[in-house]
Amino acid sequence: MKDYISKKALILCFAASLLIVAVAGCVKLERPSLDRKYYTLSAARSGQNVFTNGTTKNLIVRRIKVSSRYEDRDLVYHVSENVYEADYYNAFFVPPASMLTQELKVWMADSGIFANVLGPESMGTGEFLLEGVVNSIYGDISGPSPKAVINMQFFMLDNSSPEMPIIYSRSFNRDVVAKSATASALVVAMNEGITDIFSELEKDIAKVVNVKN
Repeated sequence: MKDYISKKALILCFAASLLIVAVAGCVKLERPSLDRKYYTLSAARSGQNVFTNGTTKNLIVRRIKVSSRYEDRDLVYHVSENVYEADYYNAFFVPPASMLTQELKVWMADSGIFANVLGPESMGTGEFLLEGVVNSIYGDISGPSPKAVINMQFFMLDNSSPEMPIIYSRSFNRDVVAKSATASALVVAMNEGITDIFSELEKDIAKVVNVKN
């Protein structure tokens, strides 16, 4: 009798399992599509190279470091006093550090100041090292006029000296008013600020290495 009950229980369990699988196969699980938009940070140089009599020395651009508050891909907004929000639906295409490092490398290469400009991945050598830190890069929508807020700090070191002394350092602050509080408008303002900072940085570095127009 016990064997009969045991077999019957097994049959019922097996039938129940088949029913669950069949029902699951008929259920279509739908998830709402995430309409994410992606943006890039860039510096747009206008006109031709400014410096035509550059040095014969090389520059190595190290990877730019971004504050942990802004190092992720999601755009960050300052929405009210001491309140910041990350925007999951509007993000950078790649992390800001990678984009800014590449943009700085290209910018300095196009400046005509140096014979060669090498990136952090290069095995080549250079007489100068350029380091950058991004302390802030976000959209400020807490006031009546939305704006992009950028703070960058740069150091240049003499790589030809064993002590590698710092021969240049400067902090740049830019508040660029955006046309609207939208993500796209704020990124445009960010790019305007980055372009302005790179332009000033280029002029400073040219003076440091004694390159004239």
